[in-house]
Amino acid sequence: MRNDLIIGLDIGSSFVRAVIGRQSSDNKLEILSIGKSKTTGYIINGDIVNVNKTSDAISEALKNIASTIEGKNNDYYFSSNISGGHINVNTFSITQARENAISPVSESELISLINSAKKSNLDKNPCILHTLPIGFQVDNLPETLEPLGQIGSKIKADFIVVTADQTKNDILKQCLISAQSEHLKTGNIYYSPLATASSVLNLDEKQLGVALVDIGSGTIEISVYTKNRLRHSKVINWGGDRITEDVQIGLNVSLEHAEVLKNKFGSALSKEIDINEVVLIPGIAGRKPTPISVKNLAIIIEERIKELTAIIMVEISKVTDPLLLKGGIVITGGGAQLPDIADLIQKVTGLESRIGEPMAIASTPQIEAEIKDPSYATAVGLVQVYFEQLNQLEVEEEIVNAPSDSKAGLRNNDSKGPNLKGLLRKTVEVLMGSNEEEENYPDEK
Repeated sequence: MRNDLIIGLDIGSSFVRAVIGRQSSDNKLEILSIGKSKTTGYIINGDIVNVNKTSDAISEALKNIASTIEGKNNDYYFSSNISGGHINVNTFSITQARENAISPVSESELISLINSAKKSNLDKNPCILHTLPIGFQVDNLPETLEPLGQIGSKIKADFIVVTADQTKNDILKQCLISAQSEHLKTGNIYYSPLATASSVLNLDEKQLGVALVDIGSGTIEISVYTKNRLRHSKVINWGGDRITEDVQIGLNVSLEHAEVLKNKFGSALSKEIDINEVVLIPGIAGRKPTPISVKNLAIIIEERIKELTAIIMVEISKVTDPLLLKGGIVITGGGAQLPDIADLIQKVTGLESRIGEPMAIASTPQIEAEIKDPSYATAVGLVQVYFEQLNQLEVEEEIVNAPSDSKAGLRNNDSKGPNLKGLLRKTVEVLMGSNEEEENYPDEK
């Protein structure tokens, strides 16, 4: 069990959600406290447009969990997300001739391939978030994630490379620096869907094929996994706010009332709503309340979700036949709270669909109930992936410091990089990869 406390900061278009967690005695993720603060108007479609207000929102969210942090530890790591339409997720392949065809593939060779992939992509975009190995192939042997020991004259490596707009990444860092308190010591920035997947998807789904759909207020993030590997990911400027705008126009109500109607009375299946069901919304300036048909409300929402479903299917079809995804579709994020949304998506796509709730335990029953909200999936996942990286670093240090006659001492000590077997295992299990650059903020003002 680690003693570290990890802060997960999900910075979204409606809220900053902060959670703090630790590893329990049985190595499960335990959430100790959660908090949130509004960012509406400060972040649009995932892009920060007001640095000061966003920094204040981050600070406020942190204050909500401050009582849990104080006096617990001296070092607090944080893990924050980045998203938006500026994120690019591309595949990259590199082939390297081997010096000795009968010499087993070594860790140093694989590390060389990974470094070459990073260098090649740095020439195109200096802001690389993640370089994820998704397969190696030696000569004509089957593709694998563990080629160590294989022999052949050449080796090919395939990667998923996640890049961001440098300016937008710098703006996020600026907000984190401005919001810095004694609680934020050092941290990483991750591409949102990778963290979210860690908290809501299981290994069977990733192996059999699954589409993860995170519905935020300003964006949706669609990621496709097959054979335990991330195959495709896309951020699209389409979110729950579009549904609210449709309700506003279709029912001729204010935007504020449209949001309330959607959240309290909305449904994705209009056939489930009685045609006579009506709710009253307050009139303007003392006027009489206005009756609203809940059936009509559901019809508007259903049409928008059908549009979303078409977008999902287009993205899945870019990499595979949707019917081959035996794990179906997992919907998460704030938009996943809409009643009947999974049923409608399953009906339209023919793919089994479910709501993705964060997989974690909590220190109190109240927090346990609150973190089951799918809108906390990314925040919880950010804590999870950071713990996994810290644990991997511990394993690597143990291997490096182990006596030479121990089993761990059998590793190839010519390599100065990380233990690659651990890196590849983590990639299979977490599909996270390592953040390209750990962010250290304490000395920056």
